[in-house]
Amino acid sequence: MSRKAEATNNPSTLITQIREGSVISGNMKSEHSIRVDGFVTGDLISGEKIIVGSHGEIGGNLSGSDITIEGYVNGDVLSNGHLHLAQNARIYGKIYAKKISVENGAEMNGKVTVGEQVEMPELSSSSPSRSSKDININRNRSSSMPNEQKDNYGTVAW
Repeated sequence: MSRKAEATNNPSTLITQIREGSVISGNMKSEHSIRVDGFVTGDLISGEKIIVGSHGEIGGNLSGSDITIEGYVNGDVLSNGHLHLAQNARIYGKIYAKKISVENGAEMNGKVTVGEQVEMPELSSSSPSRSSKDININRNRSSSMPNEQKDNYGTVAW
């Protein structure tokens, strides 16, 4: 197999990114990994990994193989593999995971069920009303990096 074909088939190169400042309203399903640094009101279902970045906010349920949460989730979290909650993670909903790691400072508010034998429940669809706050997409961004464009594609850590 050529290097180009090998890189194309690598799961870490197939990432759907919802960047900071983006707003999504509705459910999303992908066979590939998803990274959220913006706002999503709806469910995210991935056949691979889900990462909710430190600026990411989800008003809905998450379902994926491995999930890392650094931001805010108002909904149920179902991880068929490893669930990692970073220091600033905040979850308001039920958690089901095969394995879990929690950094000091993370918040979990709801029932937590963890173990290799845990059966994952059916994901019930969420309501758009689960959004954490009103979202204003016309934010003034000129103060942070006036003439510099930043691309996070190279900084995704899997």
